[in-house]
Amino acid sequence: FRHEALKQVGAYDEKCNSGEDQDICFRIANAGWELYFEPKAAVRHKNRMALRAFIRQWFNYGFHHPYLFIKHNYKGLRIYRTSARREEGVLYRNLFSMRFPFSMLVFLTPFLAMHLLLILAVLFAAIGLNIPAIVFGALTVAVALFYFRLDMNWRSPWQTLVFVFLRYIANLALIAGGFLGGAKLKMLYIGATFDYRR
Repeated sequence: FRHEALKQVGAYDEKCNSGEDQDICFRIANAGWELYFEPKAAVRHKNRMALRAFIRQWFNYGFHHPYLFIKHNYKGLRIYRTSARREEGVLYRNLFSMRFPFSMLVFLTPFLAMHLLLILAVLFAAIGLNIPAIVFGALTVAVALFYFRLDMNWRSPWQTLVFVFLRYIANLALIAGGFLGGAKLKMLYIGATFDYRR
């Protein structure tokens, strides 16, 4: 960042325990400065090696993301879905937006769809509607296969199981953290899940 831009918008927001890079980019862009994507820039990121610390790390990411959305958006209902996957990351498209007395933000992702379909399958099975239960169960499996497709390595089933488990646990922690972090700020927040490209 240029020194003049940082002088104009101020330093990092200390209330941002996560997403401080996004916050400062929003503020710099809103102040009229241009931001550029540099594909050769290197970012070093430390994932935790112990499972408990790994889960806590992803929970905290989710827990602190709602603050960013409240800080930079008006109160309202917003629903996003994945629009495109590119080298620089996943892009989301706003499907629906309207002003509302409080903030609600939902990212429609395969992870969320997988769980909603599973809930429907279980509910239909519980009330004895077997055909809808089977249909929603099959849809759950199809979405799960789509969601985990990048983790699949048929030559190494153990590696597949480890990657599937870690990504699932990371996203579950991220969603749970976002939901609770949003509730703390009096908003409904169902965040975007961790996705990547190979």
